[in-house]
Amino acid sequence: MQYLKPSLQAYAWGSHSFIQDFLKLDSPGPLAEAWYGAHPKAPAMVGNESLQMLISRQPAFWLGPKLDSFPYLLKILAASQALSIQVHPSKTQAEQGFARENKLGIPLSDPTRNYQDDNHKPELFMALTDFHALCGFRTFTELVDGFESCHLGSFFAHYPAFRKNPQRENFARLYREILDPQPLPKLTEHIGKLKPQGKWEKEILWMQRLLKLYPHDKNIIAPLYLNLIELKPYEAIFLPTGIVHAYLKGAGIEIMACSDNVLRAGLSPKHIDPAELLQTISLEPYAPQLITAPPIKNQMVGYLAPVKDFLLARILLEGEMELPAIAGPRILLCLSGEAKVIHKQQELILHSAQSIIIPHLEQKPQLAGKAEIILAAYHGN
Repeated sequence: MQYLKPSLQAYAWGSHSFIQDFLKLDSPGPLAEAWYGAHPKAPAMVGNESLQMLISRQPAFWLGPKLDSFPYLLKILAASQALSIQVHPSKTQAEQGFARENKLGIPLSDPTRNYQDDNHKPELFMALTDFHALCGFRTFTELVDGFESCHLGSFFAHYPAFRKNPQRENFARLYREILDPQPLPKLTEHIGKLKPQGKWEKEILWMQRLLKLYPHDKNIIAPLYLNLIELKPYEAIFLPTGIVHAYLKGAGIEIMACSDNVLRAGLSPKHIDPAELLQTISLEPYAPQLITAPPIKNQMVGYLAPVKDFLLARILLEGEMELPAIAGPRILLCLSGEAKVIHKQQELILHSAQSIIIPHLEQKPQLAGKAEIILAAYHGN
């Protein structure tokens, strides 16, 4: 077992206080993410050595016989403003796209590159604060209702056909029109004049907030075509590959397959490749189910997600317990309190905001103390 220090990401949309307060950092600028994992872009540190290098020297010790690489990436994410609308590729799409861009000689640092690695990126997000997000296309009936209520139909040439026959092919044509980067000044002017009231009041308020950030992007209407999600602390959602989404505001724990593949669909100054995006995205309606983990003392309670890459669990420690045997490396992140983590003759003290990496070969460690702990692990046992 070793203490783990996260790698920090200072993206412009990050919070100026959440990660700083949690990790007790003096950082005046925005901090968006703290990465706990071995992704080569930003591996966590064990002492003065990266977790990536540590594992490369003793892969069997850290990963076990079933894994040839670190399977997941755990993050703390804190957003003070909206992230880009985005989608993550499937495993096959990532492998093909990464190989294709490598063959073309596109450097990983090139801003026009779509694929940073060859892995898929399903993910689960658990809120630590009140959290707002957009996730999955609304049902086509809802979408028509939103457009009609906000009087947006006249701005899109393909909308009348979709309204008359709201099915996938007509929606695909409408969505391609929304993706077109050409600004629509009359649309943005119209959004700014809408009165936030009635059934779509929250969506109108979010459209007007997005308008201030991206006045030339038609995707400010995303709250009408994507589901607006509001999470309370410890509530979670799962995002399969191909599902379009955007985090709007708040902080939480994010866990995903070990990948940094992001195809953007709007609300971003970064590269957007509509053709590649449409090969990746699911245009079917998708409403994420709320996932919870009941607070049960001295028991590991998982947030269930239908993937092998990762498992996220919550532990309310009051006294003593033994962690069950789980293949692969595990990360413990202490949210509050203090705990002893004991394996054979080794004992580490886990304080609030500290994290520990436990190798595959150190199974069933003992926990003692009073603490709230997040556990990340491989799920493909």
